[in-house]
Amino acid sequence: MQSDLLKVKNIHRDKFPCNILIIPDGNGRWAKQRNKKVTYGHRVAAEKMKKIIEDLKTIENVKTLTLWGFSSDNWKRDKTEINGIMRILRVMINSFSGQLIKDQIRFIHIGRKDRIPKQLLESITILENKTKMFDRKVLALAIDFGGEDQIIRMLSKVRDLPKDLEIDKNILESIKDGGGVIPTSDLIIRTSGEIRISDIGWFNGKQTELYFSDKYFPDIDTDDILAAILDFSKRERRMGGRV
Repeated sequence: MQSDLLKVKNIHRDKFPCNILIIPDGNGRWAKQRNKKVTYGHRVAAEKMKKIIEDLKTIENVKTLTLWGFSSDNWKRDKTEINGIMRILRVMINSFSGQLIKDQIRFIHIGRKDRIPKQLLESITILENKTKMFDRKVLALAIDFGGEDQIIRMLSKVRDLPKDLEIDKNILESIKDGGGVIPTSDLIIRTSGEIRISDIGWFNGKQTELYFSDKYFPDIDTDDILAAILDFSKRERRMGGRV
């Protein structure tokens, strides 16, 4: 990893994906291949997430890292699996909270707060409050998040705004989850071989690059994320113009 880490750190900022979103897919399939329960796959994935967070914090140009832990559509899954995911997410948040505070990394939850378990919500709220003053780096965790669901919630917020208020980009950003702190992703990484981004909503913007890995997320390590960053740096991004 050290050689790739050095290469990544030497990438010019103009070629660097400062805002990265990871869709950690394939945990259940990975577990089933090993005749394990689905929740075992999620536990291993959580440990991988923690390691990736720890490694990427050393890269100055990674300003925002977002992990999609549970989508609005995932409520369709078996109740046992859902409960297991929620417990794992709470344990994961509690386990890295001290390090985030020490490293002065801001933590933000993206998604609905009214449907997740009370204990998980308490852990989220405590960590958000303890890190809200930090502005150097952001770690965002999407739980009960969906692009369509957020649009509906944003429209509800618009109803509460003054009738004569002109809706501009700044207003639009302020009513998104996270209050506009989290930018559109420069790079979206999805694992498990699925060639889609699902209902990730505004995270996928007009300048977002996509990277797909055939590996299930529990098999992913930091080297794979560094490979995605290096791949991004070699792409020709015309932004609608010509070179």
